[in-house]
Formats: sequence, C-alpha cells, structure tokens
Amino acid sequence: MCLSTAYEVGPSGEKMICDRVTNISVEGDSVRLVNLLGQQTVVQGNLKDVDLNKNVIRIETKQ
Repeated sequence: MCLSTAYEVGPSGEKMICDRVTNISVEGDSVRLVNLLGQQTVVQGNLKDVDLNKNVIRIETKQ
C-alpha cells in the first residue's frame, strides 16, 4: 500500500502537515486530508499538486 505525505507550501517554505494520507477532498478554499487511522486534517488553501510516484501532496497556503 502506498500512502502519501502532505505538505503545506507557503511563503516560509514547505512544512509537513499529515502523513499516511489515504483520502483527499477539496471543499471550496480548503483541503481535507484523512490518514490511515481516520484522523482528519483540514487546511485552508488550494491543492497545488499530487505526485503519486513520490507519494507527495502539496497544498498552497497564504500564511
């Protein structure tokens, strides 16, 4: 099973926000991530890119 790690990308650089991500959903100006244990993380921003080869999700924020 290949699970991804999500990073917040902003003016100060990249910061890991969630690992072992199994589900991504975009809801307006926020992105909801759910990990393997069912824990949810909601990030205000836009989905920038998803690299399935490297298992990386990047979310662009304005912070």
